[in-house]
Amino acid sequence: MEAPRLGERARTKLLHLLSDDHPDPVVWVARLRSFREFETAPAFASAVQVLFQLDLDDAEAEHLLEHVLDHRAALVTTLGRDPGIRVAAMDYLSNVEKRYANPKIVEMEEFEETERSARTDPLTGLANRRVFDEALDREIRRSRRYGWPLTVVMADLDHFKVVNDSFGHLLGDLVLERAGEVLRHAVREADVASRYGGEEFAIVLPETPRVGGFAVAERIRCRIARAFSERGVGGHEVALSISCGLATYPDDGLHAVEIVARADEALYGAKRAGRNRVCVHHREKRGAFRFPLKATALVTLATKASPGAQAVNVSRTGALVAGAAGLGVDDPVALRWSAGFEVEGRVTRVDGTTAGIAFDHPVAEERVMEHVSLARPLSRAGRRARR
Repeated sequence: MEAPRLGERARTKLLHLLSDDHPDPVVWVARLRSFREFETAPAFASAVQVLFQLDLDDAEAEHLLEHVLDHRAALVTTLGRDPGIRVAAMDYLSNVEKRYANPKIVEMEEFEETERSARTDPLTGLANRRVFDEALDREIRRSRRYGWPLTVVMADLDHFKVVNDSFGHLLGDLVLERAGEVLRHAVREADVASRYGGEEFAIVLPETPRVGGFAVAERIRCRIARAFSERGVGGHEVALSISCGLATYPDDGLHAVEIVARADEALYGAKRAGRNRVCVHHREKRGAFRFPLKATALVTLATKASPGAQAVNVSRTGALVAGAAGLGVDDPVALRWSAGFEVEGRVTRVDGTTAGIAFDHPVAEERVMEHVSLARPLSRAGRRARR
């Protein structure tokens, strides 16, 4: 059984839907089904979890709600008045199914506030460590079941201790608040961004391969740098950066503890390499991670020997090109982006019509990221699985 999970936006919409205690049963169920379709989320399981604090799969939850609605209709006939969904559910779960032995009545607003406090880091507004652990275990089960990749990003603010020592812990708290805000807006609704402890953060990226995880981590890195360079904190200039490390299921581990450990190793690698960078845990010896290029932004290999060759993927230090017949090792080449800038380099290896190119000078990561394919939409299989 997989516990339902909703992002804050979807959860708010669901709570609004569930706020009516005396809905028309046909309309209410239809709206839940529409919510499931539109949000690609387990609507009935989420509704049962919110209303009754029971963790069921979506089909079992839908079946239970049908019984509760039928029981409500029977109570209307017996009592001559509508007791509402919650009273009908309490009676049904206590006296018919006997799932409740000693139920307690709590106002929904009070319960939601208590639940939110138990799952949210009060300083940053991100999920707390407990939520991260639960989310990672849950998403690994889903990935194992459906054969999807999953990426974990571990991130740590650079030189945060210096900020605390120089300006005090109150300003350090303001820094963490701003970092939390950046992370919340840098991830998808389906992702789980959390405060792992101190100035360290952890993000679970469901249905995300290594290249997509790198793109998210790089986006976070750039936004953190911009957020602190463009405006001060508490009247002080605090030019902070962040280092990130990432690992992917199943390539880097099959269990949560393995994946987190590998992502931590990559994070330490980013720190050792000079901070303010993203490192990936992978078995390749290549120093820079390569991205596939967008079809609309290909790089043309400018050389008399292979005028029609095109780049397949690119990193900040090199590229792989196809259609490179006639090229030899150490041949000078130039790659021209459609956006209008050129990078010079040399051929380092040739394999048939494919050649590896090393640039004479590293390209700024921002320029590379303009042209690579970074989209991470939920797959159709993923949408079906969440219904």
